[in-house]
Amino acid sequence: MKESNTFLDHPQKLISKNASLFTCLASYFNYRPCVVTKLVERTFSLLKCCNLRLILLVIIYPVLFVNNASALSAATANVVNGSAPYLSLDGGETKINSAEGLLGITLPNGHYIPPGVNSALYPNVTIDTSSASNPIELPSTTTFADIQTMVPVASYPSIELNKLVNSPYNYGKDDDGDVEISATGSLMIQWQDKKGQDITTQVKNHQKATLSACSAPYKLTLTATNVSILTKYGQPKSNTFIGDRYTYHIVVPNMDKPCPSVAFAQPNLLFSAGDESPDLWNGQKGFKVADVSDTTNNFPTTGANKLYFFLLLKNITPEQVIAANGTKVSATSGMGVTLSLSKSTTGWRDTPLGEAALKIELNGPDISSNNKAFNPSLFNIYADSTHLELLYSFKIERWYIIPIQRSRTYDDIQKFCRNLGNGYRVPDANDLTNANGDGWTGGIPGRNVNSYQRRLSYRDSNRWIGGILNEWGYITDTPNNAFLNHGYWVTQSNNICRSGSEILFANSMFGNVNCSRYTTRVIEEDQYDNVGDVCVSP
Repeated sequence: MKESNTFLDHPQKLISKNASLFTCLASYFNYRPCVVTKLVERTFSLLKCCNLRLILLVIIYPVLFVNNASALSAATANVVNGSAPYLSLDGGETKINSAEGLLGITLPNGHYIPPGVNSALYPNVTIDTSSASNPIELPSTTTFADIQTMVPVASYPSIELNKLVNSPYNYGKDDDGDVEISATGSLMIQWQDKKGQDITTQVKNHQKATLSACSAPYKLTLTATNVSILTKYGQPKSNTFIGDRYTYHIVVPNMDKPCPSVAFAQPNLLFSAGDESPDLWNGQKGFKVADVSDTTNNFPTTGANKLYFFLLLKNITPEQVIAANGTKVSATSGMGVTLSLSKSTTGWRDTPLGEAALKIELNGPDISSNNKAFNPSLFNIYADSTHLELLYSFKIERWYIIPIQRSRTYDDIQKFCRNLGNGYRVPDANDLTNANGDGWTGGIPGRNVNSYQRRLSYRDSNRWIGGILNEWGYITDTPNNAFLNHGYWVTQSNNICRSGSEILFANSMFGNVNCSRYTTRVIEEDQYDNVGDVCVSP
């Protein structure tokens, strides 16, 4: 019988021939030599009593699998050459490869509107060309939530792009199949009303509120910083583009309907000098309101505890304002002062009772307060409960405190104000009035009239022109406040008054500036000697 040369007929040869294979396996799996020897012996014994072909299959197949797996692992470790990662809002159908593509909006009807900067990027959509004079007009039932951007409302006013590329948004895409996507950069959003007021926070808190014709046109501004989209593998493995910014202009119908507004802010109407600008002051109504959001030109900028004034309203009632704001209003910024709102009727001494109005009373530190701290305080009063329609805004810049008893010397009043802490001091003449007279020239430049002009105080470089008297008028005549004296001492004296010992004061009725012949604060019947103390901060 012819001797067979096949390994299948001679298993001993198979084992001999593949000794190197087991040595290789031992090296591959880090087996010890003794373990390999035993493995060979046991395999030979097994071959004697088992089906040879089956055993060979069991032995050889893992070797082939290991070799194939090693080859696959080596291939995977190589860099994949393909396309760069990108962003997409529609599952990859439209690729975003520029910051401009992050700045689009989706309207209530589902239409996607990108910026009108590079229309070639968006051949199948309507490009935005809106402006202040040509805004996007939406239905009157449109809510803020109906206008969608890449910035989720819950994340207003900004979101990191890394939060958008993965779950739950999954805006990050890679056509090479790399699922490990990250991003750097951020997106920011800002909503503004027609006055330029930032209403982003209010929109976030009231996203179901409808857009108002009275606050339109709105401006919706989206900003993208420099952006990088990154993958762990792949070549290229990143996509970078420069930041951008875009603003949409949006309106709703009924732009001509009457809107709530404030016509006048009315303090005590006593007294006026007669040279007031009719564009600023009406002797029967008070301070005219031109821009509800311009706090530098809205009364008041000064205040003291229990002083009050009226807002004369149009197209809204005091009750509606109180319903929208409550009877107590806290400062939007600052510290120390709150407002009390109530329905009332205008009326001052020597002026007839007039019209229904919103009464606003200032509540803040006085001489009896444990905490006399004050920081300039901004107040916003709204026409609606969502606080998206600003009705009136003003900022108290300086706060005044009156002591219970008058000081006997100038040194006493200085000490008293310092002891109040919190930056209180004896006022300058221009903290009380804008008049010029009796040697004092720190009032309205070029106005040679020694009585106040009813006008809001304003800054000239680092100093104020005017103070509490020219704004509030004859405050001694205002009920329930502490301003009971006919005049108040100020710091400037020695270089102004004729005698170095005389004291300069401002008259509380007309705001005129005078030098007192008394230096010891002796109280006499003459109104010009019935002068008291006041402290101001800051």
